[in-house]
Amino acid sequence: MAVINGKSYDWADISVKLPGLDLEVQEISYDDELEKEAVYGKGNRPRGYGTGNYKSEGKMSLLKDDFDDLVAYCKRMGVSLYKLVIDKIVVSYANETQKTKTDELNTITFTKTSQKGAQGDKSLKVDMDFIIVNGINRDGLKPI
Repeated sequence: MAVINGKSYDWADISVKLPGLDLEVQEISYDDELEKEAVYGKGNRPRGYGTGNYKSEGKMSLLKDDFDDLVAYCKRMGVSLYKLVIDKIVVSYANETQKTKTDELNTITFTKTSQKGAQGDKSLKVDMDFIIVNGINRDGLKPI
């Protein structure tokens, strides 16, 4: 954890930018994995490991009016929401006294949207699941 003078990273330190469209994301999460399993030969102890497929995906939440802006953007581009391919989402975070760290989510396409409203809600949100086709570069480090 990066802590300077007692201050850790927090939401105010994160910015998310999509090329050609200015959206205020309420929340973003993303993860990746590389399948690995032990490889066995003679006996019951592994002699090594093998790797499988790499996978990365994420989720973000938008206010309903920002989601409506995204739908309008798709209409202007002549593409449906699920056919939209975003070249890159950049997530940057930094504290005032530190170098900015950047995660690049490369080639994103949406797979699911979820909306709900309930009595007492102060705002309406839309959750959007996506896959990250070309992986996550963390502060310049490629995933595999």
